[in-house]
Amino acid sequence: MLVKSLESKVEKHVAVGVIASIVLALCQSCASAPDGPIESPAEGKGSSAVELNREGRWAEAAVIAEHEATDESLPVRRRCEAYYSLVYAEIRLGRRERAAAHLRAFDGLRDDSVSGTWVLREIDRLREGAHATATPAVDDWETVDDSARLGFDAEILAQHQELCRESGADACLIVQDGRIIQEWYAETYAEPIEAMSSTKSVSGLLVGMLEADGKLSRDDPVARWVPEWQAGAEGGVTIRHLLTMTSGLLGSHVKRPAGTTVGGVTDKDALVFSLPLVDEPGTAWAYSNEGAYLLSPILRRAAGEPLEDYAQRRLLAPLGMTSSRMHVYPEGQTWTHATLWTTPRDLARIGQLMLDRGQWRGEQIVPETWVAESTRSSQSLKPDYGLLWWLDVPDGYAARGAYDTNIYVFPARRLVVVRMQRGARASSTRYEPAAFGLLKRLYRGR
Repeated sequence: MLVKSLESKVEKHVAVGVIASIVLALCQSCASAPDGPIESPAEGKGSSAVELNREGRWAEAAVIAEHEATDESLPVRRRCEAYYSLVYAEIRLGRRERAAAHLRAFDGLRDDSVSGTWVLREIDRLREGAHATATPAVDDWETVDDSARLGFDAEILAQHQELCRESGADACLIVQDGRIIQEWYAETYAEPIEAMSSTKSVSGLLVGMLEADGKLSRDDPVARWVPEWQAGAEGGVTIRHLLTMTSGLLGSHVKRPAGTTVGGVTDKDALVFSLPLVDEPGTAWAYSNEGAYLLSPILRRAAGEPLEDYAQRRLLAPLGMTSSRMHVYPEGQTWTHATLWTTPRDLARIGQLMLDRGQWRGEQIVPETWVAESTRSSQSLKPDYGLLWWLDVPDGYAARGAYDTNIYVFPARRLVVVRMQRGARASSTRYEPAAFGLLKRLYRGR
């Protein structure tokens, strides 16, 4: 059923289940970075820790959160929420041993009051960071020690590295024609690290692969795979609409109760199966995490196996992405909208795959035609958007995620750039568009 107004849309979503409005007010990730970590909605000292984490003032956040987490006079749920903020801050400070110790304290404290809540779900995501390694994994990428000898401007490379540092990045990587010419990691770097919404672009490749396998078509109605979408306007939505963000679902930029977003619920399948449309399919462009996640049950059913297994066997393993895996939570629900666990070197392999038109070292992994269609305008409503790839990059295209966790591909220059950032960090310096100007001048004399 098509919902004609935002007011009636929100009312219908409330029936799915609404988390208290204070989550929306305090959770930055629900508003501006929907694929990032959800921060504690606790009030008082807990909310101060949230604000400090949001501003990148992690040491102060840790002090406040630890005080509340260890205050035995407070309810267990409130203390558990404080532990979330504390663990988040410790990970951002690079104090992973302390983060792991606080996680153990959380596990010993938690009771039925946190069962089924956001904090239990999100604390599991933080476990990845607490047990991450600060040393980049060794792989078979060729590296260039003397980039100046190959014609690259050493001063421009130095400026790019400084831009990465000043903009709050955890890592930056530049690959030219299959060789790493610059690789930089912040002191707080640890892997694996989330690809944020750049995961969407990877999920788009899986659609192309399943289409080539004869398992589905981009023009299939969503209702072929999701019976709940057979009635009303939803029956006219196709997989292509999900790939182009023209399904008619409410855009993720619109503020709403967290319980009506994929970032605010545990059972994401149930949520997206019940969502109403706010526009007729194909008549409006709106960036939608929910639409991107709806691909998850579709691809799982088309593949006939867990989607994370299909992705590992057909895409990640052939590319040598040994430190990468799709996020699954709860069991059976693979996230196609965010949170591919990966590394800069692994993510660069996706960029190189796109640069080489779906080939990896001579083997066709993704159909060349799918790569071409993914990286050209897919509709007239937003011409600079392809099939889950962004086309608003000068002389190139990008996979984009929260905190500028991005893959940039510049075909004419045979260049792939990866920038990753684990979470919020106080910085007045933006990576774009300054990076585009530097990368354009990367070659001496050109």
